[in-house]
Amino acid sequence: MKGNEPKPTLGAQELSLLRHIENHPASSAGEVFASFGESNGLARSTVETVMERLRKKGYLKRKLEEGAFRYRTTVTSQELESGMVEQFVQNTLAGSLVPFVTYFSRQNRLSETEIAELSRLVAKLQQEESE
Repeated sequence: MKGNEPKPTLGAQELSLLRHIENHPASSAGEVFASFGESNGLARSTVETVMERLRKKGYLKRKLEEGAFRYRTTVTSQELESGMVEQFVQNTLAGSLVPFVTYFSRQNRLSETEIAELSRLVAKLQQEESE
């Protein structure tokens, strides 16, 4: 996969497992099953299948260490979330953030901290526009 190409989308189970591996780097498939799969009611084969899918999609890498493959993420949670939001805005909202922001403003789901961060970002955008 090339650097600027968007990565394939993720399902909820893939996303959950990927976040778990980010928090538990260098885990083997068996360790991921024990720490994630069992508590989520997944069979070991399901965990291994999802991990292999994530590897093929470019979200995981593995390295043979001491006789077992150890898995690590290729993106951080922040990069992943940023990419998912970008794909959503481009594919679903035709590149416009207005419906996205309108939704949150109508739902009253923004905390004071989030509103302050959005205000800071808008001010930054306005400053960049005027330069």
